[in-house]
Amino acid sequence: MSEKKKKDSLHPETFFLPPLKMILTFFDKESRQREKEKKQAENQEKATEKDVEKLIEKLSEKDE
Repeated sequence: MSEKKKKDSLHPETFFLPPLKMILTFFDKESRQREKEKKQAENQEKATEKDVEKLIEKLSEKDE
């Protein structure tokens, strides 16, 4: 029995838990990507609105 204890103590089970910062960084990265996509979509909408407004102005000038 003492031999088993010696063998167990030489090779104890090791559990790896990643650092909390590593996990939080992963989730932070996902949220930043979502925010970037939202901002890009908003910017694209604004750009198309501006283009439409310019076209309307040009058409109204031609009508006059």
